[in-house]
Amino acid sequence: MFLLGPLFFVVSKGLNLEGFVGLWNDSNLAESFVRSLVLAVLSGFVTTVLGTCTALAMPKLSKKFQWIVNMGLVFPMVLPEIAIGLCLLVWFVQIQLPLGWVTLICGHVALCLGYSTFVMKALVESLDESLIEAARDLGANKWEVFRHAFLPQLMPGLVSSFILCFALSLDDYLISFFVKSMDQTLLPIQIFSKLRMKVGPEIYSLSLILFCISALGVVLSHLWIRKRNHLRNV
Repeated sequence: MFLLGPLFFVVSKGLNLEGFVGLWNDSNLAESFVRSLVLAVLSGFVTTVLGTCTALAMPKLSKKFQWIVNMGLVFPMVLPEIAIGLCLLVWFVQIQLPLGWVTLICGHVALCLGYSTFVMKALVESLDESLIEAARDLGANKWEVFRHAFLPQLMPGLVSSFILCFALSLDDYLISFFVKSMDQTLLPIQIFSKLRMKVGPEIYSLSLILFCISALGVVLSHLWIRKRNHLRNV
């Protein structure tokens, strides 16, 4: 009730033509929405690639280095985001890296890398090595082995990792606030600035759009993974 009640309230309020018209006419809100979507897609892609590489490399490390890597991945997941954002800001200033898209992507990757790695690590541990060996025995080259025997097994984890990192990046406020440039306004920051004045109908409509995007991504990924598992079992 505590989860679905506010959700249904926002959905009912968002189904309002006035809110969509106001959202369309608010150029600042629309620009920040597009900017946050682009940032979430880039961060999700980069984090998923790095998380996959890390998950594939960890079994080849010694137990001591695996423990060190695990601790390094867990720390950003348990530390307060305000501490992560402040540390990143100080670091970027020290190395004289201008705040902007690069620092935003680095900050969001630092936030999401642990989640992506642990998702992919669970999948890597369950890989069917016999399929890869069978492809090699049949004369497939490295690219064919990767494409037909290795990548299909990773795809469910890649999709799950991307959706998770996309949602975390799109929702992030504190890290984005510290590492963005002065002329960059992201959606969570723009919404917070508007909430200090009043909650207009465009906020409800925007919340409805975000909910639909997230729900559509989850449903499509679930149907796609379910179809792949069905075809594999046929």
